[in-house]
Amino acid sequence: MKSSRLFFSSLVASFSLTIVCSLNASAQSSSDWVDQALGNYQSRILSAGSLVSGTTEFRKTREDSLEGSYTMDEQGKVVFGTLSQCQVMQVLVMRCVWNDKYGTGNLEVTFSENFSSFNGYWGEIGSEPVFRWSGSR
Repeated sequence: MKSSRLFFSSLVASFSLTIVCSLNASAQSSSDWVDQALGNYQSRILSAGSLVSGTTEFRKTREDSLEGSYTMDEQGKVVFGTLSQCQVMQVLVMRCVWNDKYGTGNLEVTFSENFSSFNGYWGEIGSEPVFRWSGSR
């Protein structure tokens, strides 16, 4: 009977340690991938029915929050925008609020595993992101 309790206690302790290690590895990998995703990307953004060229940058603030900026080249005129309130949704997926002269909305991007590109979709506030926004380094 004592050996059964000892075995069970050892099994529970081992299982608990495995869960803690897995959670730590998951949290670590989450912060690691974000750092790798930071930087500049050449972008293609659907705007007024056309895919336009531009740039998208993701960065960390001094307070360690995520933000960014972007440009769109519309018939030789550069439109500037900001990305704020960026949050990690899951590994390789980030959601930000975009804002430019046309309005405000949500952007959700999924990064490639080697962080050479992302595919995403944007939408206006109150609507699902369905318009293409992609980038590559």
